[in-house]
This record gives sequence, C-alpha cells and structure tokens, in this order.
Amino acid sequence: MGKNSVPMADVTVIMACYNRSALILRALQSLYVQTVWPQQVIVVDDASTDDSVKKVRDWADATGFPVVVEALARNGGAAAARNHGMALATTTYLAFLDSDDEHVGDALAKLAGAIDANPGAVLAFGEATKVTPTETIPNAMFSSKVDMAKECELLDQTAPRYRLRDAKTTMLNASLIPTCATYFRRADALAVGGMPVEFRSGEDWLFWLKLSERGDFIYVPENISLVHRHADNLTHPASGVATSLCKLAGFIGLLDGSCGIQVNEAQRALLKRAIEERTVLLRYQSSRLGLASYVHLLRTLPALQRKSLLTKIAEDPRSVMRAFVCSVLPAATPPAR
Repeated sequence: MGKNSVPMADVTVIMACYNRSALILRALQSLYVQTVWPQQVIVVDDASTDDSVKKVRDWADATGFPVVVEALARNGGAAAARNHGMALATTTYLAFLDSDDEHVGDALAKLAGAIDANPGAVLAFGEATKVTPTETIPNAMFSSKVDMAKECELLDQTAPRYRLRDAKTTMLNASLIPTCATYFRRADALAVGGMPVEFRSGEDWLFWLKLSERGDFIYVPENISLVHRHADNLTHPASGVATSLCKLAGFIGLLDGSCGIQVNEAQRALLKRAIEERTVLLRYQSSRLGLASYVHLLRTLPALQRKSLLTKIAEDPRSVMRAFVCSVLPAATPPAR
C-alpha cells in the first residue's frame, strides 16, 4: 500500500521531460490523486536547460510519492527518453504520461482493470480531452475518428470496454491512441525494441503498430486524460513540415518493410494512398514557408524523387503561387488551399 493506504498497481508510469519546469508538477499531481498509485514513476529528463529536475526531486521529497529521476546528459528526443524509462522499469505493466498532460479520475485503475480482464490484450487505452487556450474538446483522439460499430467489438457493457477488431489497420494512417492514456505490458514493449529513436515525431504511432502484432488492444471509452495544447506544442508551419516529413518516412518504411512491421495487400493500398495525401499536404505546408523552402522540399521529397522539378511544380500551381506570396509578403494571407 502507498502513502495514506492508497493501493498500488503493478505499473510504472514513464514521463519524458524536456524544459517542463512550469508544467510537470501538474502532471505529477494528477498521479498523486489517483485512486490507485503506480509502483513507481520514472521521470526521464531529456537534458533540460531549466530547473525541471530540481522541481521534480523537491516535489517527490515533499510528497513521498515514488518518483525516480533519470537526468540524461544529451537530448535524444521523446522516443529515446521513453525507451530509457521502459528499460529501467521492473513492473509487469507500463504507462505513459507526458510532462505537460494529466491523468484524471481513476485512470490507472480503469486501464488496469481493462487489461487484467482480457488476458490476450497487450495494451489498454482510454479517450482524451484536448485542452487548448480557447476550448476544451472531449473525446478528441479516438472515438470521434473511427467507426465504432465497424472497427470495435463490445466486450463488456456494464463497464464499457471494446476490442479493436484490427488494430493495425485502424491505426495505419494515424495514431489515434492518446499516449497519455495507455497501459501496456513491459515484456511486449521490450520485445518490439521500444520506440524508434530515429523518429522525433510519430514515434508513438509506430510503436503502437509494432505492439498490434503481439495481442489485442482494449479501448475504455472514457476521458481519462487531458492533452494540453499550448504555445510550445501548437502546430505552426515549420513544425507541421517536420511532422509531415516524419509521417511520410513512416509510411514509406511501412510500405517497404524497413520499419519491421508486416502489412497485407489491403494495408499496402492504404499506405500508398496515405503517401499521396501526405505529399500533397507537405507541398501546402512548405509553400507557407516561402519559395526557397518549397523548392527545397520538392527536391528532397522521397515520394517524388523520380520526377523532374518542373513536373512537381506543374502538379500544384497554387502552392507555387502561395510560396511566392509568402516570400514577398510574409505577413500576407496566402491563397486558399
């Protein structure tokens, strides 16, 4: 039993942190008030330049909460930080909570119950509420983006839980699982090699796809986490291009097998369509950064390497116009997409 006789679950919460001094105590406090405590929280600080490490250690000392801080000397990205934490953990289960997000209510208890009730499950996950500076959006990550009747099988109506019929296909185009609302088996996470460290975006998406080959995914249709969108993580044109490039690389890696994930013919067709759609989006995103960025992207896009630069430009004249306008008048509103 934990402090004040709070029961403990056989789980370690992994929290990657980079310069989150102003927010990480909110995340930790959301664990502190859970009805079930984790055996341990491993905060992996990814070479922060602020006082995040001190803040966490001081808070742990003051509360008695089971927190271990691992301070990395070099910044390696979220995937490397999470992998480090997963390797250090000793519990049967692992959970993620990002340092700027929150668990709500009895999140850990509900996820533990879902995976314990389904021996064939490798992962249980819940829904998330997205919180922005201007609005709060419940059911923002999964249920609003899938056909529940088609893609999910109801397992338990009294404590609603669903099994994804084909988790890999459901998630092939995008990560619909909120990272901060997951609970999974450590042995399976290590068996698939953890998260791909070469990806600074979409690493969780590829990780879930790997895990989908090892067992069932169980969905708990409750908003058990808060995903905060703020100035540091709201998408802007430059970060949008970087994210889309990572996503495109992931699609190509899935298609050519280099990601180590098996796909069938129907899934290959979905990936080819996703590559085409992401390429169009990338042309739009890069054009908003100006002509130089647009031309540079067209020269380097993996999906278009065999086409001439003039052909690429001819495919999307409106993006060229937009890129020119954004170069000459950066503050101007670009032409509509």
